[in-house]
Amino acid sequence: MIASVAASSVAVESSDRQLRGSRNAYVALALGLVFFIFTIWYQVYADTRKEAETCTDPFLQSHRQWRLRTAFLFMMWSILAGFCVPFGFAVLVFVPVYLWFVYRLLRGLIYFALRRVI
Repeated sequence: MIASVAASSVAVESSDRQLRGSRNAYVALALGLVFFIFTIWYQVYADTRKEAETCTDPFLQSHRQWRLRTAFLFMMWSILAGFCVPFGFAVLVFVPVYLWFVYRLLRGLIYFALRRVI
């Protein structure tokens, strides 16, 4: 009986820690609107740790994949926009990418707050 209560409290603590980590990852993603490099670094750190990789909760896994895809694609499109600077149309590439990033961030946060799988 005592062992099952202890195991249950450890599982709840682990789940709470994973939930806080996921919430913090969304905050870092939001900071990426201003601090681009910080976001990419934190996404890789937060979402590729051994603890994140062993998570079996489909809710947390879907949000982890959502954040990683968002950060990676934003980075790739931003690099493309950087290559367009000498040609004078980088703004035409970066503005839609920036708006897309805001959309992905808000959609992920809303789904996360509603506890829905993306």
